[in-house]
Amino acid sequence: MSSPDSQRIALFGGTFDPVHAGHLDLVALARRRCGLDRVSFIPCARSPFKAGAPVASSEQRLAMLALAIADRGWEDWADVSRYEIDRPPPSYSWKTAQHFREKQPGSRLCWILGGDQWQQIDQWAEPKKLRASLTFIVVTRRGSTVAPRPGWEAEFLEFEHPASATAIRAGRAAPGWLSPGVERYCREQGLYGLGN
Repeated sequence: MSSPDSQRIALFGGTFDPVHAGHLDLVALARRRCGLDRVSFIPCARSPFKAGAPVASSEQRLAMLALAIADRGWEDWADVSRYEIDRPPPSYSWKTAQHFREKQPGSRLCWILGGDQWQQIDQWAEPKKLRASLTFIVVTRRGSTVAPRPGWEAEFLEFEHPASATAIRAGRAAPGWLSPGVERYCREQGLYGLGN
């Protein structure tokens, strides 16, 4: 394990409404393939690219992420950050990256994102700051082609999973998409049509 000041840390942002097996299996793959020491899940208050509010509250989404990490037994290397939840929305990635850089100045920061986001990253706020401070772990579907960007550091992972937060929110969760603790919590909270 690397020393805290030289660790390779991945930031994984998203709505996580809810966190599901696709998110978790992707993190497991990225950790293995990209030599990650730590992963921080960063639920956003509101994405600047999404209309409307999440179904689950910020506290519910934080709770589900903590339960998912515990269900996988990842507590020694994964955590959930409140940073974006506790800031006024919308959430901007460059500010989040800056926050983590200040917390651990010697660490090597990575950002996990999908190929669709990679293709429009020049539309994100302050792309030059992102390029200077991060290595991107770009997740692509099999058969899709995503080009490197000159001057940007990136690693590319092929990954697919059937789990869909949209389907879960619509009450169409398949068995295994939600970890046991998350599914139990959703039933207790009456989320996504999963009442007791």
